[in-house]
Amino acid sequence: MTQFNINNQSFLEEEYRSGYLVSRLMKQVWACELDLLNEFLRVCEKYKLKCWADSGTLIGTIRHKGFIPWDDDIDMVMLREDYDKLVKIAPLEFKEPYFLQTIYSDYFCSHRHGQLHNIQTAALPTNNYKKKCCQGIFIDIFILDGYPNSVRTAFKHVKKVRLKKNLIKLSLILKKYIPRPLYKKCRFDLMFFRSYEKTLRQFNINNSDYLAYISLNLKENIKNKDFYSQTLYSDFEYIKIPIPIGYDNILRIDFGDYMTPKKEPTMHGSMDYNVERSYKEILKELHHS
Repeated sequence: MTQFNINNQSFLEEEYRSGYLVSRLMKQVWACELDLLNEFLRVCEKYKLKCWADSGTLIGTIRHKGFIPWDDDIDMVMLREDYDKLVKIAPLEFKEPYFLQTIYSDYFCSHRHGQLHNIQTAALPTNNYKKKCCQGIFIDIFILDGYPNSVRTAFKHVKKVRLKKNLIKLSLILKKYIPRPLYKKCRFDLMFFRSYEKTLRQFNINNSDYLAYISLNLKENIKNKDFYSQTLYSDFEYIKIPIPIGYDNILRIDFGDYMTPKKEPTMHGSMDYNVERSYKEILKELHHS
């Protein structure tokens, strides 16, 4: 059984929030994610890395002082330079059951941002149990990159980034068909991913007026750098989490009237969660059945 590291066990009981029933299982998932978040914040504080709540988690802390009742994940965001430092120190700081999953640390990983997992649990996509990458319960760690001040330069930059993304996608397709021992000798995915990240780093955050989630396919993703110039702290369930001083501007750009609840599906789709068994154990049983 996963250790949730919470003082009030009543948090795990099912309850109605805003007219929505949050099950005991989802409460356990939330508790696991909050433990992951605490571990992430510990490391960020130790190394003085800036990070903030993002997306649904940012809405949740402002509107609900915790999770949006129908949300099942935690979203955090970091500046590129701090994210790069996190990736380097991850093997030293994150010990089992914690694991920072990136394309560099997980051979089967295909996403371009980081996820901090609890490998003693399971978060399996209901439509794809065959995935071989780490599938423990996780929190997302997104990345903010510097964005060009000039419209013309920005157009060229985005075009170049999209080209690099397509090369990564191509390399991941090849990965499926080339035998693993052979592919490990060339690792086209890592080669293209390093080139892609090098392109993203071309516009230093200190010399840019804007920041953007260029690594994601989001439409409204360009933000004024001043929105992240200071950090505030806000209640989120039974802990406090960092939020950017420009949270209102950020949320209005991304969601419009964010104070009016709208039940929308999670970006991860439908998931089968298990807080008592590792995804490895579950997948092993499935492969032998």
